[in-house]
Amino acid sequence: MAGLRTARWTVLVLAVLAPGLAAPATQAQQGDPWPTKAHDARRTGQSRHNGPLAIDPARSWTVPLPGAHTINIGATVTERGVFFASWGLLRRPPGNPDPRFWDKSDGQFFGHDLDTGASLWGGPLDLDLVPRCYDFAGRGPNLFWCGLTPYEVSFYNGTVEGQAAFDAGRNVLYAGRGDGRLFAIDPDAGRILWRFVTFNPQLPEDPDGGGEVVTAPLLGPDGTVYFGTWGEGPYETDAFYAVNPDSTLQWRYPTGSSLTHRIFASPALSPDAATVYVSTFLDDDARLPASLYAFHREPTGPVPDDERLKWALEMTHQGRPVWTTTLAVGSDGVVYVGGFFIEGNVNVPVLAAVVELDLGNVVRPSFLWTPSFVELRDGAQFVLGVALRETEGETRRLYVATANLRTFNQKQEGELHAVDPATGAVLASYDPSDDVPAAIGSLNSPAIGADGTVYFGVRGRFGNNPVNGHYFAVTYNADAARFERLWNVEVEGLIEWNHPAIGPDGGLYAGSSSHDEQARGPTYEEGATPEGTTAFFHAIKGPTTRVATDPPAALPAAFGLAPAFPNPFAHATTLEVQTPQAGAARVQIFDLLGRAVRTLADEHLPAGRRTLTWDGADDAGRPLAGGVYFARLLALDERTGQAHTATQKIVLLRPAR
Repeated sequence: MAGLRTARWTVLVLAVLAPGLAAPATQAQQGDPWPTKAHDARRTGQSRHNGPLAIDPARSWTVPLPGAHTINIGATVTERGVFFASWGLLRRPPGNPDPRFWDKSDGQFFGHDLDTGASLWGGPLDLDLVPRCYDFAGRGPNLFWCGLTPYEVSFYNGTVEGQAAFDAGRNVLYAGRGDGRLFAIDPDAGRILWRFVTFNPQLPEDPDGGGEVVTAPLLGPDGTVYFGTWGEGPYETDAFYAVNPDSTLQWRYPTGSSLTHRIFASPALSPDAATVYVSTFLDDDARLPASLYAFHREPTGPVPDDERLKWALEMTHQGRPVWTTTLAVGSDGVVYVGGFFIEGNVNVPVLAAVVELDLGNVVRPSFLWTPSFVELRDGAQFVLGVALRETEGETRRLYVATANLRTFNQKQEGELHAVDPATGAVLASYDPSDDVPAAIGSLNSPAIGADGTVYFGVRGRFGNNPVNGHYFAVTYNADAARFERLWNVEVEGLIEWNHPAIGPDGGLYAGSSSHDEQARGPTYEEGATPEGTTAFFHAIKGPTTRVATDPPAALPAAFGLAPAFPNPFAHATTLEVQTPQAGAARVQIFDLLGRAVRTLADEHLPAGRRTLTWDGADDAGRPLAGGVYFARLLALDERTGQAHTATQKIVLLRPAR
C-alpha cells in the first residue's frame, strides 16, 4: 500500500499511446454478451448493441434437438458461444417396469457455436440422472411421489427451468434444475465442475434437494450465486440461497414452510449491488399474498435472518392478494414487479413500482404509483417479462409482456405494453395477432436493442391444430403512441418462456419446443428419441457481422474508476474509466509492493466512459501470480489542468497446483 501511494509519474500528459501498447478496445469493439437472464444483474433486458434490423437467411441457422422436448428458458450468449438447456423426457431404467425406480426427466445442457450452430462439445451435456421415486429415511410409500401410473410422477424434477448465468472472470456457467441442484459448468469442455444440492432442514441429506430451482441464478460482483427454490410436496421447501463460487453455502433464507411462498421470479441486484431483491409466488392458500424481499448482500457470512432481511413488502392490490412472476430494477433503484391477482375465476396481469423511503433511522418500501398496481386486462393470465428502455442513465419506458400458463396453452391472448415508468400509465398495447393473424398466444420476456428495437416471441399453440411460434422485432413510435413491426419470422415448434437474447454479433438467439404436449406424460427407455419430441434452437441474424452501437449516456459527474467486474477473477476482468472532461489519462495495475506491472491505457481520452480489460498478465504478456492488486487511474482535466486519481482493489485467482 505504501508503495502504491508513493508511486511517481514522470509524464502526466501524453497524447499518444505508450510504445508497444495497443489501444484498449471499447465495449462496442469487444461485443456485448448476454450473460444472464434479461442481460444483466438488474434484469433490464437491454443490450448495449443493436439486434437484427432485417433478416439474412444466409447467416441465420436452426439446430434440431431430438428428444429435448421443451426449451423453456432463454439463452446465455458469450463471445465463446450460446448456451441453453432443455426439459428432456421422463426416463426409466431399461426393462424396469417398477415406477419407484423411474428416473427424473433427462434435461440436458447445450453449447453451440455462434456462427455455425455446431455443438461446442460434440453433443449436449447430460446432467445427473437419479431415481425420482425412492424410500428415503423410512418416509415410506407416498402416492404423490411414487404413483402407480407414470402420470403421478413429478415430470419437472430433472427439467432445466432457469436461464444460466455466466461468470466471465471464473469462466463458469451456473444453471439450476428441477431436482434442487445448482450446477457449475465449464463452457469450454462441457463438463460439470461441481453441484450444490439444496436441502430441507428436516432432511438435509435428502438426495432430491430442498426444492425445485426454477429461477435464473444471479451473480454478485464477488462471484456469489443467488437463487430461489420452489417447494412442491411435503418434502420440499421454499428458500433463497447464496452460494459461494467454491460450491459452499454462504447463507440461506427461508421464505416459508412447504407449499407456501414459492420463488418463481429470478432475483435482481440494486444499482450499487448492495441489495438483492427477490419476490414470491402463489401458494395453496390463495388468501396469502406474495412478498417482495430486500436482502443485505453484505456481510457474506451467516447472520440472523432479521439482520439479513433489509425489508419485506406484502403485495396487495385494493385488498386483493397479488403473486409475483418477474422483477427488474431501474438505474435509479426503482423495483418493477410483475405478477397477477385472481378476480373470480380470472387471472388479471398487474405491474407495480416500488421505491425505498429513507426515514433517517430506517428504510421502508413504498409503492410509487397510485393505485399501487397497474392492471393489464388483455385476456392473458400474468406478466411474464418487464424490460427497461434506459438512455442517459434514466429509465425512459417499460416494455411489459403478458403470458398464460402452459396448461392453458390453448389461450390465444398475450400482448406487449409500453408503460410510463413515472406514472404507470399504459402508453400503447400491441397484440401480435392483430398484425399477423397466425401469431397467437403468450409473449415471452422482451429484449431491447441499443437503438430501442424490441424483440419478443409469441408462443403459438399445440394440439390437434398446432400453430407455430413467431419471433418479432418492433419499434415504439412515441409521437403516435403505437408499435410498428419491423419484421416477424415463423419458426418450427412452440415458443415457450425461452426469452430471446441479443448476442455480441448482433444476432437474436432463442429456442422453440415440440408441439407434442403429451410427450411429457409417458416414460421412455433411456436413449430413446420418440417422434414428436424434437425441440429447435434458432439464430436470427442480420446482414452484417456486427451492429454495435452504444446508447447515448450522460457524462460522468466526476473523474473515477468503477469497481472491476468480475472481482475476484481468474481469466479477465473489466474496469470502467469515467472522465467528465477530456484529458490525458493513464490506468495501471500495481502489486502489493507498489510496482506497476501492467499499463492498460496511457492516452488522451475524450469525455465519457471507457471500458478496459485486464487478463491477469503483465506488460510482457506473462501470467501474474494470484493475489491482491490495485488498479490506479491518473487523469488530467485539460480544462483546469487539475490532476485526479482513483484506485480500485482487484483480486486475481489462480488455481492451486
